[in-house]
Formats: sequence, C-alpha cells, structure tokens
Amino acid sequence: MNRRIILGILLVVVGVAVVAAIANNAFHAGVARGLAESEREPGPGAGPMPGPYHGPYGYRPYGFGFGFFGFLFPLLFFFLIFALFKGLFWGWRGPNGAGRYEEWHRKAHESMKEQGQKM
Repeated sequence: MNRRIILGILLVVVGVAVVAAIANNAFHAGVARGLAESEREPGPGAGPMPGPYHGPYGYRPYGFGFGFFGFLFPLLFFFLIFALFKGLFWGWRGPNGAGRYEEWHRKAHESMKEQGQKM
C-alpha cells in the first residue's frame, strides 16, 4: 500500500477517536449537571396527573389520522395527478405504448413486402 493511503486511514481513525472522546466527555458533563440541577428542583405537587397533550384541535402529526402511514394518501394523490397528465399528453399507453409499437411493426413489414425483401 501507498504511504499516503495508510497515513490517510490513520488520520481518519484518530479523528474519529478524538470526536468520540469529546462527545463522551460532553455527555457525562451534561449528566453530572443534570443530577446537580435535579437536587435543587422541587418535586411534583400533589394532585391529579395531567393527560397527554395532543396539540391543537384537529391536529394530526402524520396526515389524515392514520398514524405513520398517513403520508401515503398525499403521495398517492401526487402520483394520480402525474398519471392524469401523462394520459392527457401521451395517451394512456405512453409515448412508446404497445399499440403504437404494433402499428409501427406492421408498417415496417408492409414496406419490406413492397420492396421485395424477405422477412
């Protein structure tokens, strides 16, 4: 192997190790500060526990109330619009649809018969 490749790989490994060490120290410093802050905070008051907050009335985080798969309906609508435009501009079989190919193939053989060539 070339020395430049080995040096490059070594520098990447050392860089990843340095970034991991910094991230680890920052995480542990945050945990220590959180523990120190939690000792000063008062505990929860007595009373009923509030229910979960679902956002404003009618709010659905992923679309039409179908959970994570709610994005499928707008996506299908998007594809439907493109299919309608395709049908409007190129016909329902597309620019190289089966009907047009068969017609071209038939005309090609007719022109070959007129010229006297074998098929």
